[in-house]
Amino acid sequence: MPETPTPSADLGGLEQLLASLSEWEKVFDPQLIPATLYHYTTFEGLQGIAKENALRATFGKSLNDSSEGEFGKTIVSKYADAVSRERHRPPLYMTLPAPESMFVTCFCEDGDLLSMWRCYSAQGGGYCLGFDGPQVAELDRSEMKAGEYAARPVKVFYGEAGSKSLGESMATGAHMWAEWAFENMIKHGGFAEEKEWRVLVPAPPVSQMSFHSSYSGIKASVQIRHRSGKLPLKTVRCGPTVRPETQTVVKWMLEKYGYPEVTVSGCEIPYRL
Repeated sequence: MPETPTPSADLGGLEQLLASLSEWEKVFDPQLIPATLYHYTTFEGLQGIAKENALRATFGKSLNDSSEGEFGKTIVSKYADAVSRERHRPPLYMTLPAPESMFVTCFCEDGDLLSMWRCYSAQGGGYCLGFDGPQVAELDRSEMKAGEYAARPVKVFYGEAGSKSLGESMATGAHMWAEWAFENMIKHGGFAEEKEWRVLVPAPPVSQMSFHSSYSGIKASVQIRHRSGKLPLKTVRCGPTVRPETQTVVKWMLEKYGYPEVTVSGCEIPYRL
């Protein structure tokens, strides 16, 4: 006959569960989101975002980090072995199962970073879009799949040392509510300069995907929009190699697509090709 658990054991399990949930909420606290989040892109990207009132989330495995997702799994496994997983595991019905795929929209904490201009904005000939950070949390993809799988912004941590604070949260079992979310918040330390925040879009249906070619192959993406109908776009900065008079043209384009209040400026970095 199975042994009946004692009330004290039940209470201890509940306290552990509540502690892990509290740590989960700390990791995803909306108050941690920076006031402005920046998205570097080309002119085609800028025009598409303004015209469609949507950002593009791209299949994570096709991003420029070849260890995307896998590096995070390695770090999570170091902090959460099989024993600790079993000790901290919440009831199965309360957890979010791992999605079949992960799509990502990337942001940066810095709105004028030379390495970002060179890598993501046509060697400095592109644009940096400044979005209201807390409003990024209101990006909605409910037409794809409702509930807990809605898009959410998260901070990216770099390398094993840079992920220490996440490791402390995992020590309480916080990761067990959705371990895959933590895995997609940790990247190789070589990308640390990007100071990334990202919106995770788990398992969008194929019917919502679009496809485009790039120098590295074919990529799949989905659009995510703000619940208000307009994106929380505040500023557009022209890249260091963009001619100054282009700012006027960009203002006209933004006005045409319904963003007349957006501030347009130039880059202060004296970079040239």
